[in-house]
Amino acid sequence: MRVYKVDDFQHPQDSKFANDILSSKTAEKVLEKFHETNLEEAYTYLYQSSCPQLTAQTSPKLFELLAKACKMFGLEKIPSVYVTRDYREIVAVRGINEPFLVFSSEYLRKITDDETLFGILAGQVAAIRCNHHTILCITWGIDFAAGFIPYGSWATDPMINNWKRCRYFTYDRAFSLATKSRSLSLRQVLINVLLPDILNRMQNGTSQDAFINQVEDFLETMNNNKTQALIKKALSMYSYKIWLPERYSEINKFFDEWSLDNANQSL
Repeated sequence: MRVYKVDDFQHPQDSKFANDILSSKTAEKVLEKFHETNLEEAYTYLYQSSCPQLTAQTSPKLFELLAKACKMFGLEKIPSVYVTRDYREIVAVRGINEPFLVFSSEYLRKITDDETLFGILAGQVAAIRCNHHTILCITWGIDFAAGFIPYGSWATDPMINNWKRCRYFTYDRAFSLATKSRSLSLRQVLINVLLPDILNRMQNGTSQDAFINQVEDFLETMNNNKTQALIKKALSMYSYKIWLPERYSEINKFFDEWSLDNANQSL
């Protein structure tokens, strides 16, 4: 099994905005406060007190695939896994020094095959390797502090929102490297948006792909129309909403660059 390095899967934009955040003085102060006040312990306790923890005994297939993902993406310690009924959650990394995974029970119900589950776990392992869990805690601290300063978020919101959006490009790359399946990699972008019967008819990654025209129209508008490009920048001030057509396009480009269609491997 090939072991991937961070440079293999971390998207350049994710890396850039992450470095911008981590190198800021505000981030340094937020981390100091976390360590001084034991906020990490309290943060972890919130999940331990209200979210059931999965184990290799209760979820053997999940942990088998998680161990495989850790090996493939160079993570030495297998993270703990919790399940929540919070409908805002999908799957996320949490913690600072001891990162862990949190799945929503609703999201787990949507994952009906091992290959998709493996790709999702690989994405989260890659996120830990890229230090996403720490950056998410820092951005939470920055947002909290900015709330006490008039217009305090204006300076940090674009940087944070851009990173929160671009970090999904890294997740998608890891999913792609793990599954070697273009159709599955594209399908998972829409798995939490579309009903299963509609998603099955999208035919992602085929010549009949029902989403690709929307993707191409979006990219043409954003790349060639100056007004729309300004709107795109303005949206970064107020939202980290993921642009699904952009994710879709990035996955297709990654498959072409790595020739992953010719390297398909089954679990």
